[in-house]
Amino acid sequence: MYCLSSPQSFSCGNLVPWAFKADGRVTLLDRVSGGGSCAVDFLTTAWGTSYQLSGPNRMSFVKNGAYYDVDQGAEPDVFIRDFRNIYDRNALTEIVNSLN
Repeated sequence: MYCLSSPQSFSCGNLVPWAFKADGRVTLLDRVSGGGSCAVDFLTTAWGTSYQLSGPNRMSFVKNGAYYDVDQGAEPDVFIRDFRNIYDRNALTEIVNSLN
């Protein structure tokens, strides 16, 4: 499996590349994901207005016995130099096929 990520992949869009990276069976393509590690909290006022905001809980991982949050984004396994290739199905297919 392959996953495209970019600097525009942030917050919850950062969770998927990090989960795939931790799994080790998915190859990340393109650029470092945009980061963001806080879970979203939901609040409602007494008048019924609802809000979403970043909460205090963070996604993190353990490396060498220390905890690190995923705020810096997930590093791709394969860097795609020309960003236009992300939108070019033929170019993307060639890149994936060259990895095997």
